[in-house]
Amino acid sequence: MVGLDATVLNVALSDISRDLGASTTELQWIVNGYTLTSAVLLIPAGMLGDRIGRRTVLTTGLAVFVVASAIGAFATTSAELIVARTVMGIGAGAVFPLSMSIIPTVFAPKERGKAVAALTAAMGVGMPLGPLVGGWLLDNYWWGSTLLINVPTVAVALIAGFTLIPNSKDSGSSRFDLAGMLLTIAGLAGIVYGVTQVPVDGWDSWSVLAPLVGGAALLGAFAFVERRAAAPLMDRRIIKNPMFVWPTVTTALTSFVMMGLLFALPLYMQAFLGDSALVTGLKLMPMMVALVLGSVVGTRLAPALGLRVMVSAGIAISAVGFVILLFLTPTSDYWPLLSALLVTGFGFGIAMPPAMTAMLDALPDGIQSTGTAVNLSVKQTVGALGVAILGSILTAAYRAGMDAPTAHLPAAAADAAHDSLGGAMAVASRLGPGPAGSALKVAAGTAYLDGVHLVSLVSLAAAILIAVAMALVLPARHQGEHTASPAPAPSPPKAGKMSS
Repeated sequence: MVGLDATVLNVALSDISRDLGASTTELQWIVNGYTLTSAVLLIPAGMLGDRIGRRTVLTTGLAVFVVASAIGAFATTSAELIVARTVMGIGAGAVFPLSMSIIPTVFAPKERGKAVAALTAAMGVGMPLGPLVGGWLLDNYWWGSTLLINVPTVAVALIAGFTLIPNSKDSGSSRFDLAGMLLTIAGLAGIVYGVTQVPVDGWDSWSVLAPLVGGAALLGAFAFVERRAAAPLMDRRIIKNPMFVWPTVTTALTSFVMMGLLFALPLYMQAFLGDSALVTGLKLMPMMVALVLGSVVGTRLAPALGLRVMVSAGIAISAVGFVILLFLTPTSDYWPLLSALLVTGFGFGIAMPPAMTAMLDALPDGIQSTGTAVNLSVKQTVGALGVAILGSILTAAYRAGMDAPTAHLPAAAADAAHDSLGGAMAVASRLGPGPAGSALKVAAGTAYLDGVHLVSLVSLAAAILIAVAMALVLPARHQGEHTASPAPAPSPPKAGKMSS
């Protein structure tokens, strides 16, 4: 549900704009308020989980998330909805890292791969499921139902959290690094905000450059303060452990590629092919189904083949999907796209659970929440950069391809067609079904696919780089235990019970 809520409102924005009178800027913040707050609070939430109790912070996050969802569903102004979505992001920022960090406290090492695969699959399915669920709800109910659906589901999770999860925490220091917490929140907020503004204002605008530079400076100050802190927010054992660093690099770069791909394809499917949001969601779901299947296969093969083989082979398989995308044309049917989605999802599904399991096993006892929060924060920030960078590459290629086809159009029409694929489709529709309209539509589709091909080439290069690098730096196998020397593992719990 946390992943789904990052995208479920995207298909409801026109309804929200009509019912609440929301401006374009307000619609942007209805979407980005959730993403921004959840991203910047991952590390502080992880630290709090280690200090005061992982179940405490997780269930508090779930409670905040479900209450804000209920309030947002019945918002009567855009300001109320923005506040509700922002508060939902606060809850989500606690749920993401704590749900992962609880795995080492509940599951024995030999079972963690299965648990990580299940959680990876759930997170992977959530975001593309958003438009699918949102489209169905909008066809049958009002826009508030896209938020109200969270209430029963998260309520069940909240009850289960209290009854099934042990409240583990770090038995060591309970001191809080307030300066480090404030600097990391402000620094990440600047970077994530700047990245989200790139599609709106471009890389050369002050609304992008100022927060990016300011955020980077604040993170630099955070690193300086942390080196001298008595109880640093980010335990130094985390960043010095290669078995934490390399899986984190793998998941971050994979997020860069996947988020860029999921940004590029839906617009083409909706604007050029004329698919509805519901149909677009259905067409993208095979990638997530393949990711789930890949997670199952990867989890079963990992004990026999080892970490290095699983991660590098999985990323290499995903690279084949980007090669398939290079053969898409404006006249292609769905099958080439389906093949690319299946192969890419399957490859990522194979690679991610072993990498995440190795990362969890590398974390010393007592800092699982902080470590997973660092991993997820890096992954989410790099994923946002993927959308910004690959989106900019796509836009530049599209506009270059539209220079000649728009040269003969009136200025206003030329600007609209040159600016975006949606604008070109609108101009083509006004020109009618004759040769002029048809030619502009084909030219726009071709120019956009040129951008998709360029994005695919960059993603292919990134995938090959990741696969080769991980084959070189990862060990054949990881130890399957924490770097701290834990007490002997208790006997496996009986069916129906869990031990911490």
